[in-house]
Amino acid sequence: MCAFQTSHYLEDGTEAPMPRGGKVPSRSAYSYLFPDLADAPDAGCFQGTDDIGTIQRLKEFEKAFDPGNPLFAPPALTFDLPAAYTYFGQFLNHDISAPVGGLLQNLGQVPPVGIIGTANPDGLGKDRRADVATILQHFMNEHARPLSLASLYGDGPGSDDERIKALYEPDGSFHLAKVFPVPPDILAETTKRPANALDHAKNAPDIPRSGLLPLIADRRNDGNLILSQLHLAFLMFHNKAVAKLTTLGASSKAVFTKARDLVTKHYHWLILNDFLPAILSRSVLAKPLADWTPRSLPAWTVPFEFTTAAFRFGHSMVGRSYDYNANFGRENKLADRATLAQLFSFTSARQMGDPWGRIPQLPDHWVIDWDRMTRSDAPANPKDASGRAERIDLVLAPDMLSEAGDARITEQGSILLRNLLRGFHRRMPFGQKLATACGVQILPREKIRAAMPQRPSPSGTYPAKIADALGILDETPAWLYFLCEAKVLEDGTRIGPTASQIIADTILSLLQHHASPVLRNGGTPWHPRDSPLQDMSGKPIESLRSFLLFASHGP
Repeated sequence: MCAFQTSHYLEDGTEAPMPRGGKVPSRSAYSYLFPDLADAPDAGCFQGTDDIGTIQRLKEFEKAFDPGNPLFAPPALTFDLPAAYTYFGQFLNHDISAPVGGLLQNLGQVPPVGIIGTANPDGLGKDRRADVATILQHFMNEHARPLSLASLYGDGPGSDDERIKALYEPDGSFHLAKVFPVPPDILAETTKRPANALDHAKNAPDIPRSGLLPLIADRRNDGNLILSQLHLAFLMFHNKAVAKLTTLGASSKAVFTKARDLVTKHYHWLILNDFLPAILSRSVLAKPLADWTPRSLPAWTVPFEFTTAAFRFGHSMVGRSYDYNANFGRENKLADRATLAQLFSFTSARQMGDPWGRIPQLPDHWVIDWDRMTRSDAPANPKDASGRAERIDLVLAPDMLSEAGDARITEQGSILLRNLLRGFHRRMPFGQKLATACGVQILPREKIRAAMPQRPSPSGTYPAKIADALGILDETPAWLYFLCEAKVLEDGTRIGPTASQIIADTILSLLQHHASPVLRNGGTPWHPRDSPLQDMSGKPIESLRSFLLFASHGP
């Protein structure tokens, strides 16, 4: 982001801040794991056609999915992974990559943004694409040190950016707002229920908001309500770290840095020991991830194979509804579930679900119940909403395909098309070529056909039939191929082996550049038992569930 970024750990296990000054990079570069494949003239271009023809085929394929038509949507298939992991993955992605730039921009004339507002670089609407050298020259990562929680901390309380400074209290904790007690008349108007019929989380924390803007370092983390509540949980976890370290004698000058170091250790530990083991292919997990030797990447770079294909599996895991809290869940005080459309609505950009702008903060009956969202229990009736993730496959929730009415749909197409175009414009090789490069057996075309949704759209088109006619079964765009791999080889409950290798290479490379103490580094790796923060029963915080419950309810 701006001038101050954490980069490496000192001998005592605390992370050393990068010094201020002109030599400190404010951004980092992107890269390719397999640059020769990306640089091939026909990379990601269907045989017998050109750039324009390839884009046209991708658009034809999108039509077979009939984005946003709930009548076409196949039934939801969940699996034993709590939904919180879906949104932790989105938070992690935002902490790794914040692209800035464009083919017509001179990055030297684009100042660091400080507050990240969006990450949709120009180019998806173009009918031509650039070569590898031009792409790497014109697109940069706003995070100078990915995986340093810059999306949470920005440049810290000593930032030169007044907007970042305003995120903090004088003691180095985050400034938090309170949820909004909706007046009875507005509540009755919007819910058709009296106030005393609902559960209200009175005076619960919320991220600060001002009009249409969330006052956080990375506004992308207010893109949906669950992600916003997860970002809030990280803020609260940091504040608990500040309070605990202060009681242990940390000075006012040192407490912020020590708290950030501690939160980062917990975060890195969860990534390495909870999140990745829950979602990666078991073929990659055959040996401990702490011993993984990643493919060589330039320091601090994030490969496009990761950002445009392998780590975009989370779109498939998004549920169409959730058992969210007592008001929107199995108790049915207001509804038996919270729909994805509602979760997209309760953000600052959409005026907290109120078109008249009368609700400045999150309504107090919409606070998340992390206990529900971190459990893997299946509902007794499969039709009931749950707190589980949906399977990793080509079946996307209708409101995810259309992003609940996102204005970009008309201009750029559904998220399915945007993912395909993003990969094409970043010169992603077809999935078959990436599998070969990773030493993974290529999926037979009939397996790819079988992984396609098996129901026709209202117009009568079958995705598999259209994919065959367009040549997509033999030359499958990488993002699409990775979803097929997950469906065929892992039954949608894990990512396939090719994408898993790319993800492990990227994240372990970044952790190694951090010299993160959660890795072995020639000694005993850091463990949550070494932390002064313990869960409510006095045990180490060893899972995303215990992290979120501690942040929300712990001492």
